[in-house]
Amino acid sequence: MFKLIRQVATNCQKMGFYTSLSRYSNGSPSASAELKNILPAENDMSETENKTQKSKVVFHPKNSMVAAAFASLHENLPSDIKTPFTDKKLDSANTIEELLSVSEGSGVSRRHALKVVSVLADWSMSGKVKLSDFETDPRFIKLCRVLAKGNGNNNKNFKQPISVQSEDLSTILGVAADDEAAKLVQSITLPQMVKVMSTLAIKKRRSTLLLRSLAYNITANSAQLDMKQCGDLLYSMSSLNFIDENLLSKVANDICLQIRKPVKKSSVIGSIFTSIGLLKYKDPTLLDFLCDWVADNYEKCRAQDIFSLLMTLAILDYIPQNAEKLYEVILPSLAHSEAATATEWLEVIWSLVLLNRATEEHVSGVLNNSFIQELMMKGSGSLSISAKLKLLNIDGAAEFMLKGYSGPRIPKDSPIKRSDVLQTKDKTEMIDSVIDTLRHLIQSESLLRARINTGYGFYIDAECLLDKKCTPLPVKDSSSHKDAVKVAMVVYDYHDMTRGRVEPTGLSAFAAEILRTQGYRILSVPYNEFKPREKLVYRVKYLESRLKELVKT
Repeated sequence: MFKLIRQVATNCQKMGFYTSLSRYSNGSPSASAELKNILPAENDMSETENKTQKSKVVFHPKNSMVAAAFASLHENLPSDIKTPFTDKKLDSANTIEELLSVSEGSGVSRRHALKVVSVLADWSMSGKVKLSDFETDPRFIKLCRVLAKGNGNNNKNFKQPISVQSEDLSTILGVAADDEAAKLVQSITLPQMVKVMSTLAIKKRRSTLLLRSLAYNITANSAQLDMKQCGDLLYSMSSLNFIDENLLSKVANDICLQIRKPVKKSSVIGSIFTSIGLLKYKDPTLLDFLCDWVADNYEKCRAQDIFSLLMTLAILDYIPQNAEKLYEVILPSLAHSEAATATEWLEVIWSLVLLNRATEEHVSGVLNNSFIQELMMKGSGSLSISAKLKLLNIDGAAEFMLKGYSGPRIPKDSPIKRSDVLQTKDKTEMIDSVIDTLRHLIQSESLLRARINTGYGFYIDAECLLDKKCTPLPVKDSSSHKDAVKVAMVVYDYHDMTRGRVEPTGLSAFAAEILRTQGYRILSVPYNEFKPREKLVYRVKYLESRLKELVKT
């Protein structure tokens, strides 16, 4: 038996197994030393053994857990417990299936695991079977885990394989090749998968291959996630900007099931609201469950949890089923003093504006000079682009949505009014394509205006004036053509739409509402309908049909 073991270990060494394990150890000298302890040195073998070795069938375990199982054969089989039935079954086994059947059931002893691996090692060396015939069989993996765990406890010089480490999963994240780490994911438990994804978020490591593997395996797992795990996964996805619709759907479903149980702290609810807002994930059922919980447990909620709720509902442009009850509970207690910073309070008021729940008191409180000065003092002495645009949005609401508003406004000559809206490369490409297409329909520059800064924190991407027959008219003559339709074209790229339900975000909906109050009809051009690189003839046909449809309504 011992001679066989040496042959097994030596073959692993000769086929480069020591090298692959060393890679997992990240070059650690101590780890390399431990790995050397597993394998016999080639010069320890006799010349006869070396010659015999060359004639043997060589097998090469592909992962460390399999190698760990073979390394366990150095130990003597324990014989204190008598199991005649199983022993007889193993002694008479002639096939891989008969051997591995021992692992079926709720548990298997280390003694039997050693016996099965020993026989399989013998069969592999003799050429009766190939390692690939059983190496990936779940029953064999189960036996390897039993042996690897035993080695980790009993042999101080043995390094536990990556795929079976139960607590410290840092080794998985330390694997140099992402494809190697991705393969290991399927062999760990659901809580461990959540931990790995959380660690990736903490380390800001956006490994798409590993994240996809985690998402697939977590989604495929039938076990329910608890509230904390759901919160951790949503936080990780939002931090890494990793969107997986199937994983989001599972998390949302499990939250709806878990929220019926007592939730001790509101912090997890606040975290979930923040993450789905950042992800722009719009799931009405999930949002209704969360809003119901807040309304029923308001006394447990922290101010920042309520702020997160309002910001998320605003971003997603969602009105919960219990809206009246919810706002009746939370709005009276909102206070500037509860916000950690002036910026946070600005975001709260901006959210109320988008939700059409802001009062004159709310709006005047952030448009006055003292508050704007407070915003500047907390920063670098100047307002951020985000703060400027939110102030402009609120100013637009004061002019067009709050009837009878008499509070402070942003002066027309203020530098804030000239703030540019930052656009992604993809959106710029879409807008350019839309304008280029329109110029084939409306060929005169006097009949078409493009990229109009409204002064309220958003742009009109294109504007035109059409009569009832869809004939373009000079844009400047809109006041003299009472029956003409004033059209505002607004391009929506991926970032202007929500996930789950592909609909305009709260800011997009707000901008459209401001334009409607000014007499525009809105022609939205979403990314999932208009393809910038499609042939011109199809783009022209699309916009022409949309314009005709808009004029008729």
